[in-house]
Formats: sequence, C-alpha cells, structure tokens
Amino acid sequence: MKPTSTIRSTSKRPPRMKQRRSSTRERGVASILAMMFLILFGSLAAAMAIASKGNIRTAATHVHVVRALGAAETGLTIASARLHEAAQRFIISKSDITGSLASELWNGNTSNAGTVQVQSPLTSYPESSTPSGIAQAVANRHACDQNVVTGVGVSQPTLGNAISGADQAVYAKTGWLYTPVVGVDPAGAGGKPTLGFSVTYAPLVDGRTVRAIVTGFDFGYTRAGQPLSRTIMQDFELSKRVKQAIVSPTRVMLGRNVMVSGDLGCRFTQVDKPNGEPLTMRSDFLGIDPILDLKLKDFFTGVVAYDTDGDNRLRVNHPIESLGIPSNSKDYDGSGKASNAFLDILDNGYIDDFSIFVKHFDKNGDGRLALSKALTLGTPAESETPEFTLDDDLALLIDSAIPDRNVNGVYGYNDANLNGKWDKGETIADMDDVTLGWRDGYIDKKDRYAKVGGRVIYKTTQSAWTAAQGAVANQVQGSIVPGAGKAAQTFGASDNILPNPSDAVFSAQQAVLATLANGTAFNTQVATNLGVSAASLATYVELKPRSSTSPRFERLDPDNDNDGRPDNYTTAYWEKMPFNSPSCTDIYYRPVYQNMVFKSPVIPVGTNALFVNCTFIGVTLVKTTVDNTHPLWSSYGLMTIQGDGFPGVSPARSVYAGTKYPTMLPSTAVPPNQALLIASTPLDKADIPSDQVALTTGYSALANPLVVGGKRIVNTKPLSNNVRFHDCTIVGSVVSDNPTVFTNIRNKVQFTGKTKFTTKNPSAPDDPNYNPTDAQLAEINKSSMILPNYSVDVGNFNAPPDQDIHLQGAIIAGLMDLRGNVTVDGALLMTFNPQPGVAPLIDVGGNAVGNPADFNLSVGYFGAADGEKEGIDPSTLPIVNGQRIVGWDLNGDGLPDLVPPATPTLAQINAGATAVPFYGYGRIQLRLNPQMTLPDGIMLPLQFTALPLTYREGKP
Repeated sequence: MKPTSTIRSTSKRPPRMKQRRSSTRERGVASILAMMFLILFGSLAAAMAIASKGNIRTAATHVHVVRALGAAETGLTIASARLHEAAQRFIISKSDITGSLASELWNGNTSNAGTVQVQSPLTSYPESSTPSGIAQAVANRHACDQNVVTGVGVSQPTLGNAISGADQAVYAKTGWLYTPVVGVDPAGAGGKPTLGFSVTYAPLVDGRTVRAIVTGFDFGYTRAGQPLSRTIMQDFELSKRVKQAIVSPTRVMLGRNVMVSGDLGCRFTQVDKPNGEPLTMRSDFLGIDPILDLKLKDFFTGVVAYDTDGDNRLRVNHPIESLGIPSNSKDYDGSGKASNAFLDILDNGYIDDFSIFVKHFDKNGDGRLALSKALTLGTPAESETPEFTLDDDLALLIDSAIPDRNVNGVYGYNDANLNGKWDKGETIADMDDVTLGWRDGYIDKKDRYAKVGGRVIYKTTQSAWTAAQGAVANQVQGSIVPGAGKAAQTFGASDNILPNPSDAVFSAQQAVLATLANGTAFNTQVATNLGVSAASLATYVELKPRSSTSPRFERLDPDNDNDGRPDNYTTAYWEKMPFNSPSCTDIYYRPVYQNMVFKSPVIPVGTNALFVNCTFIGVTLVKTTVDNTHPLWSSYGLMTIQGDGFPGVSPARSVYAGTKYPTMLPSTAVPPNQALLIASTPLDKADIPSDQVALTTGYSALANPLVVGGKRIVNTKPLSNNVRFHDCTIVGSVVSDNPTVFTNIRNKVQFTGKTKFTTKNPSAPDDPNYNPTDAQLAEINKSSMILPNYSVDVGNFNAPPDQDIHLQGAIIAGLMDLRGNVTVDGALLMTFNPQPGVAPLIDVGGNAVGNPADFNLSVGYFGAADGEKEGIDPSTLPIVNGQRIVGWDLNGDGLPDLVPPATPTLAQINAGATAVPFYGYGRIQLRLNPQMTLPDGIMLPLQFTALPLTYREGKP
C-alpha cells in the first residue's frame, strides 16, 4: 500500500482578512443605547429639577414658617410680660386665690378681694381710666401698641366671648381678650411689616389659669390672599405669693451655719442707732480654722474695696473685681510655699468664702471635700479618706441643701429614726438628687452653696447705712446669689416690693384661726388624758417618773399665802427664761403636761405651761391679756434665785399690816377685800402707804399701780402666757391673742427639743380623730403659726445635738430667735416694729428709752456685742479641758447655773459643779416655699406664673 501524500499548493494567495460586521447595524445599536441613556438622564435631570424646585419651594416655605413661628415666640414673650405687669398692678389683702376669686379679678370684680389697691402702670404707659380688672389692664397696655397691622383680626383690644367651637370643658365662655396684630419690624413698601403677631388671652374654666394663644404672621408669604401663620399656646396661673424667706421690721441677724433659700427682706431703717445695721450676716467659714481665718480676712478686705455688685463674691475675669482677689503667692501656713488660696476651684468664675474654704481643706486637689465617716456612711463617698471633719453640722447643712436638685417635685427620704437627717438604709425618694450632689458625702460645686440664695432687699437707703455704720460689706458677709438678671442687694424698696407684715395685717386671719380652737375645755382634756375628773386636778399628785411614757401632770398651785411663790414651790417645776439662756430675764414656775394629746385646745391665760412630748391636733389657741399697756407689765412678778435655792419675787413683797392704804386704790383692792403687798423697793405709788407719801423722795415719778377688774396686780404672769413646747408634734397651727404691747418676758412661746409642725399626724395619718378637720385644714394651710406681738424662741440656747425642729408655711410672730438644728419650709414674717417713744421703748413717765436695734430676728448665735442681749457669742466662751463651755452646772440638771466669766468656787467644785460644753452651732436652713398659701391680710401684688409644661404649637 502506498503512503498517502499531502498535496501542497505552491502558488501564493493573499492573506485572508477577518470579516467586519455591518457598520449600519452597529450605528443602530449605539443610537438605541444613546437614546436610552438620554431618556434615563433626561428623566433623572427632570426629576432632579422637579425635586430641586420642590426643595427650594419647601425650603422657602419652611423659612416663612420659621419666621412666623419666631414672631409667635416674640408675641408669647410679650404676652407673658404683659400678664405679669397687669397682675402686679393689683395689690390685694385676700391671699387664697381660689378659682372663683381669680375669675372675678380677671373680669373686673374686686369686691371679694379684701382691700384692693390698683397701681399706676409700671411701665408708665398712658391709659384713659384705671382698669377694673386684670383683663382690662392687659387691654389697656395693648391699646398703646404702635405698628398695628390693619385688616387682620381685630383693630383694637376687645373683650368678648369665647371663639366658636371652643371646648367648654376647657375654656371659660366669657372674658376672652382679643388683641390686634402688631408688627415685629417696621412697615415696608406695601405699608405692612413683614412679620407680626396677635395674642388672644383665653381664661380657662378653673378660673386661675389664662391661656395665651399667640399667632405669628409672615406677611411676605400668602396663600389665597392670607398670610402664612403659626400658633403657639402657653398657660399662666394667677397667684399671690411672698417672695421673701424672711421679712422683718427689726434687725435681721444671720449667724454661722445658717443658709437662706429665697429673698431676704430687711425693713429696719433706724441705722443711726448703736448696732443699727439692718442686716448682720456672718460667714459660715470664719472660726473653723485660724489659717483659714487669715485667708478669709484678706478676701473680705478685697470684697469691701472691689465688689461692684454687692454679692460678696469677686469675679475672676472682671476688670475691677479681680483686683480685689488676694495674691495666690502668699504663704499662709508658714510652709515656705505659695498657698494658692484664691483659685477658682469651683470653676464658676468666682472667688468667694466657700471656694476659699473648699480649697483650704481639699487635700487631694479634686475640687471637693470628702466628709467625716459618720456623714459618708452609705453615700458614694463612703470609701473616701475624710478631708473635712471639724464641723459635721456645717457639712451636713451644705450637703443636704437644695433637696430637689433636679426640680421634679420628688425629693426627701424616709426618716425612719426621726433624727432629722438621712442615714444609711433610709429610703431616698429620688436617687437622681444624689447624683446631682444631695447627700453624696462630698462638699463641692454641685451643692450650689450660697449663704443667701436670693436677693437681699432693704427699706433703708445705702447712703443712710454707710453714713451711719460704714460699708455694708463690713457687716454682711457670705455669698449672695440672686439669680440671673437680678441685683444681689436692693436699697430703698417700696412696700409693694418689700411688704409690711404688721399685726393689723393678720388680725382677720388670726381671728379665723382662733375660732377654730373649738375643742373641749383645757382642764377637761387634761383630765381625760389622765383618766381622772377635772375637779381632781387641783389636788392631783403625780407619782409616775418623768421617764414614763404615760400621760403625766405636775401641778402648780396658786399663791394663797402671798409670799410670791406657788404654795407647792418646793416640789413644783421651775426653769430660767428664756430656757437655757446664759442671760435669763426671769424665772418661771410651770405646770408640766407630758405625753398628752390635745384637740383644738384653748390654753387659758396665765397657764405658763411646759408641754413635753404632747401632740396638738387642729388649732391651738394661747390666750393672754390684750390690754398690757402698763409700763411695768414686764417688771411685775420678776423672780430671782433666793437664799433657799428657790425662785422668789424681786423685789420681795410683804403684807402691809397698817391701815394707811394708798388713796388711788379702789376699795376692792385694799383690805379686807385684798391684801396690800408692799415691795421692799417701791415699783409704783401703791407701794407707799399714804402716810409715807410726803416723806418719799421721787414719789411723783413712780408709776400708778396696775388695777385690773378692781384688783391690784403685782404679778402679771397670771395675766400673760409664757409657754414652752418640748419634743411636741403640732398637727395644725398655733395662734395667740394679740397683746397691745410687745412684752417678750411675759408673752413668749418657746419650741425646743424635737418639736415639729405638720398637717398630717405621722402616728395616725388616716385617722380623722387625730387629724385636723377639713375646715381647719383650709386655714391651717395658710399659716402654721400666728403669734402677733409675741416673742418666739425656736430651739435652745446651746441647743443639744439631737434637737430637730421643723416649721412650715407662713410663720408669723412679733419677733423670733432660731438656734440649733432648725428647718423652715415657708417664710418668716415678723410683725413687731420697735419705735422710740412707743411702748415698750418708754419709761413710766412716757419718755423714750432704749435702743430699737436691741430687738432683732436672730438666726444662729450672737452675743451682747452684736446687740443680742440674751444670746452668747461662742467665740468668746472660755475653754476648759480643750473645749469651749457655756457655764457650770451646779444642780445636776445639765444646764448652766453659773455662766462666764464667773467660775465655780472650790466648794462648788467639790459639791459636783460640772462644766457644760458648747454643743456647736447646729444647722439652720430657711427655705422659701413659693407654693404656700398665705394668710389673708398682707398686702401683696398678684402675679402670673408661666407653666412651662403647657407650651405647645397648634390652635385651640
């Protein structure tokens, strides 16, 4: 088989070319794709153009909406200011602003508002007539507006009925005020401004609330011929409130360990008298440490010279105040290094006594002070090393100030052991308050410390003060933090700003409360507590020890033998008055009522009792003699310790055995109708027998005797009432008669121990038998204390550490002293206004005597050098065995019988004389409660308060 051969061509051919597709086909595909993309991008472009145009239009509309809303916000601000101004024009004596009264005041009926004064416009705008009501006052103010836009809404302020369709369950049917549109900016080329607002004031059905309905307009954007508008609303509540935590016609004295939250009102004007400063205020940090004192002394020197706004702080970046900040290079402790004592450690832009204090004790430089182990137990600082342990009362005062730190209305704790302070394990109502610094175991900037958290307002002028007493800052120390936009200290205030709480102001409210003291007779209630008859009380003998928890009664017998003492004086209880004072002014024998419950009692005149661990439910009325104008009212019956160790009258009196009776006495006041008691040192003309008148030098200068009901009076204690409540619970109010003259020795009420005021019985909160009635509660809520022209002591002199007194509501008294551990949630309104030549500042001849500045509202500890005659200045107390003492106890009752500078004799020491230590400054906090209902009588302006949570957008 032959092999197959491959035939190859030898001829040359051109190379084979790759065939190309038809160009026409290619162009068609490309065209189609291009058209598709063109359509796609064109559609996207159109869509984007449409969207952009919509966005532009939306953005433009949004701008107009925001502008209209801004105009509405402007209108709401103006509406708020005009409501506030209009309300302030009406000064009324009625204090309980009920819905019906508020509605009447809004609509122009003031017949039920008590005494009414209508002030001239506060911003001095013209008006044709005095408004009859608040709505008319608001209308008058709007009637003065310029730049009014016509053609939109009403052309002038109009009072009328509610708008059509208004919800009658929310809005009142009448009393609506409609106001014209007011331009926000000047009129433009078209004769109209671009922006404007109108306000409609709509009263709500509750009577107390007015809703401001504000519509803002943008006239630069219209639809269907109408300008674009937006509406917002907010509610405002009408009320009458005191703004001061303290108002006093006498000097005000705030000592160490005292804080005030609220404005401070000082009406004292007699600055030319010795100690005549209207306010004496001590730093809380002076006297703690000698080196700290040196720093504070330098700082206060700078305050006097450079503090421009009167807040007792120096601003770090202020061109003038910063010049007063002492040098940080000074070596105060002798270490050879700069002390850097005046740094802004609180990072608030200020140097004050608090920042200097914190810097002084801050050992680790963290800007805060860890407190003692006793105060950090159970707190976030429990594991910290203590940095400040020298004054636990001060530390606790600052750390527990401002209990509602997040201002949500929920605060406090369950004080299970009733010691007046939070302890580990006790339930805290809102732990967020702890996060914000309340009882966290530290003192730091979160505590927002201020000696006075508010304004200080004076009746006197600054020029009068400085001319008579020197620079205000010499007597007023401690930071004053008034709030944004407010002056720290204001001088020359009018009565409309600083009210005048006189006795007459509260007479009506006092009378109302007095009528509610409608319980069974006092002795009947005492007998019921003891389980005996009222008739047996005159001979009752108490056998139970004072440690008993059962009702006890230690009786006090009358003085039938005319020796000036109760007939059972050897066994009767007695105490110096004021209680525990190193400078007592008198001594009282007292009946003692212990562990009893009283329901709306009337404490009879002359009882002069001590109540221990008693509960008072409802209204307690303390009776006294109103006509106490005799110049020797406080002198008749004065007692001193006699040679037998018991109190007796001074000067001593004896029964006159002769027959030459004073001729000015009626027959009913001489034997045989009444024994004639002659004083060893004559006090009045009846102490001189008629046959001795011509022989007595100065007889004509003696006072006429006091005769009451045909009987001569040589002891006014039975005609007065000097009462002490110790460890008592007062579920309600205490009220007294209104004596004509302030006699602090005779008419005094003292609250000591753990006395508390409340409106609900903590032992039986739901038992109507042990709580005030609804009728009583309505008046009790206005004031827990009305003691006009009475002297009131809250707390002991040298108060023991376990003292814990709580007061609440409007506290009304002639004059008051507070010491130890005291908390007041409310306001202190003092009524006594001492004037030279007016009793008690007169002698028996009617001549002016004494110093008005000796009467003062004393909060904390002061001494005689400060004008506090009954008090003690702890810095002057002697030191015995390393501790300051207030005196020596000679009889074992724990109270000082021998006071400095006196010292016990060797015999007294051998007999058991014991030094009584000074227990410390305590802690006193006065917190204004702006929500409290005031008693009727005090003339104060009305006010509208914005309710922030009611703000909203939209139409009614």
